[in-house]
Amino acid sequence: MEKINLIVFDLDGTILNTIEDIRSAINYVLSCYDIENATTDDVKRYVGNGFSNALRAALDDKCQNYVDENEFSLMLTLLRTRYKNHATENTVKYQGMEELLGDLNKKEIPIGVLTNKDDEVAKALIDKFYRGIKFSFVEGKKASRALKTDKHMVSSLLSSYGFNAESTLFVGDSEVDRTTASNVGSPSLIVNYGFRSKEILEMHGIYDSIDSVESLRRKIFKMIS
Repeated sequence: MEKINLIVFDLDGTILNTIEDIRSAINYVLSCYDIENATTDDVKRYVGNGFSNALRAALDDKCQNYVDENEFSLMLTLLRTRYKNHATENTVKYQGMEELLGDLNKKEIPIGVLTNKDDEVAKALIDKFYRGIKFSFVEGKKASRALKTDKHMVSSLLSSYGFNAESTLFVGDSEVDRTTASNVGSPSLIVNYGFRSKEILEMHGIYDSIDSVESLRRKIFKMIS
């Protein structure tokens, strides 16, 4: 394995616990249409591939009626607006994460954030919760480009910042992050303290998940030492 020159963190379920604000936004939309609300565990299953896919998963799970594409588009706009305006009400940092990121800064290891969350909201969350941390980049979903796990998008993005995949470590909490890293030939560390439990990750063939920020710290510093 090449020397690690960049560590790319996922956002939701990895460095920030955003699940209650996401759940609140999804349930706001469902309530507007008199659809049964989702539990926190439900929403953990829905997320990982952007809001569009999360909303489709929620409707498949909770809605008994057919929703056409025009109606879905309206619902998705409502979801994004609601979440954007209430994205920080119940979101918290995972204990020990700020210290981990700060120590990587002190060691001058470049770090970035890559998420399937909308780009504007991702940047706002990082600015609010991790303003004192230096990131080489924070990148979320934009209308003009594909999402993780797209190989070309991820490789091009890394290249645009002067990094290559072989020397990049991806850290995330789901099969999406493991697949993203695998697609571009990068090593990865997957945590199970976020939105995917150890059991769910094992169902996706991930048997080496990490159960705490402290354990993640040890793994990372062993790999960069």
